[in-house]
Amino acid sequence: MPYGSGRLGAALTVAALLAAPVALGGCEWFSTMSDPAAIQPHEREPWAPPERSVPLDGDPAYDLSNVDAVLSNPWPADSASVAVGKEYYDAFCTVCHGETGLGDGPLTDKFPAIPSIIAAADGGQTDAYLYGIITQGRGLMPGYSRIPKPARWHIVNFMRTLPGRIGGEGGAPADTAGGGSP
Repeated sequence: MPYGSGRLGAALTVAALLAAPVALGGCEWFSTMSDPAAIQPHEREPWAPPERSVPLDGDPAYDLSNVDAVLSNPWPADSASVAVGKEYYDAFCTVCHGETGLGDGPLTDKFPAIPSIIAAADGGQTDAYLYGIITQGRGLMPGYSRIPKPARWHIVNFMRTLPGRIGGEGGAPADTAGGGSP
């Protein structure tokens, strides 16, 4: 007689079918696997790197108060750099700061205090300071260290070409006609 046939087999099958939902329904790990805990930006302070660790991006340790003494823009503000910076700016920055940097991007109805990067940086901030803000964030703006390091410098070079030009270092691309934006 094959296994599972007859009254005993039918009774075991029914018992297993009735016990399965009860057994599996009590497993907490099923619900946590589909809905993991997530840490949102600015939910907590970032972890400090371990002592004597080497940064992944190769930049020395800095914050916005000493970034000018530690970093400088390695990319000339030529039309190639500005073109790359515009692509990254359009992909990451326009949604908040708008196409012209005035803080009028599509998210201003949800976050009405998005500053104009023209006005915020018009006080003569350096390329390194703007790079630091892009990398580390400030206020409600999260850090964008996920943007490749060279692209962050290219974004700074592009920001220097926006209407109402940002003061400080940089300026118009070196090889564009008319000294304006490409």
